[in-house]
Amino acid sequence: MSHSRFNPISGRAAPPLVELLTELVVPFFEEEADRTDQGLAVELTAPDGGSSEVPCVQGRLRGKHLVHVAAFPVDELRTNLRLSMLVGYLIADFPPDVILIGNLFDSTPFHVRADLSLGVYGRLSVGCDLVVRGDDHELVRRRLGELLELGDDLEWFLPLRLPHCLGWREVSGLEVEWEELPQQALEEYLDGGLIAPPGERTPFTLLRLAQGLGRWEDVLQLLQEHPDEFPRRDVAPLKCLALRELKRWMPAIRAARQGGIRQGRYPGIGRLSPSYMHCLIEGGDEIEALRLLAKPVPGEPGYYDWLRGLALHRAGDPDQAQEVFARYVNRYPGDVLAIAGMEVLESDD
Repeated sequence: MSHSRFNPISGRAAPPLVELLTELVVPFFEEEADRTDQGLAVELTAPDGGSSEVPCVQGRLRGKHLVHVAAFPVDELRTNLRLSMLVGYLIADFPPDVILIGNLFDSTPFHVRADLSLGVYGRLSVGCDLVVRGDDHELVRRRLGELLELGDDLEWFLPLRLPHCLGWREVSGLEVEWEELPQQALEEYLDGGLIAPPGERTPFTLLRLAQGLGRWEDVLQLLQEHPDEFPRRDVAPLKCLALRELKRWMPAIRAARQGGIRQGRYPGIGRLSPSYMHCLIEGGDEIEALRLLAKPVPGEPGYYDWLRGLALHRAGDPDQAQEVFARYVNRYPGDVLAIAGMEVLESDD
């Protein structure tokens, strides 16, 4: 699939920072669009002269990652590119959650963006600053590629470690704009919605609030009471997640299978479902889990090793489990919840 060259400025000379973004950043978006066949979705903002705003590029990469790159002048030769990726939204206990997720980035150049949007709206973004010159094409390409790899990793990390984190696509589909919700009274808002007759509810908004608040029984209630809005196959991953959080392993497995999961993967998804695999292990089918996980291969998601270690431990092979856990922690030394879980398993032996 081919794409025409992106041209943000037409009929006039581009300001230096806009020109730099066009030369260093936009080509990466174009290459990703070609590589993934997702289509080019990018916007370059060039503020008018005298404006206090800075030029930026923003768009959707791989069809799922919202990335924003702003340019700030450093001196005549250098520019600071501020890279940010929207991870999702946290509405329950987000300060400790941010600490946990921040530790995951210890071995990377990225960090959580601690700004007003996180404190007020729970909007969680990660990124870094990168000082570049006009010919640093490879450096920019490499760092943006690493940011996307981090986004892919977070897709598995969040269901296992922060299941109540809401993805931006989930929030964008609500009947009520996220910023218009009573951010300081979301529990009360959800309670009021649940006692209203089903025909008078905003079901998509209530469902995501229930998930974001970790109220998993309410998630299941809403899925049951709104079958037209939430077809079984479409919501199977969320239902499996909710049942897993309630430690109802076998119902969670059945929900995933009713949603069309095969060989541990939902239709159209290349990776094993972390929730389904976890339920297999905790539900006593660790041998099937190990069969699906198979042996490590280059480029596989890191969470496979965490699940392998857990399955091996449940299967009665603590030595090999410890070896696999060590390999996982070597790759993700900041996953403090994984380390704590390992210590619990060791104390049980």
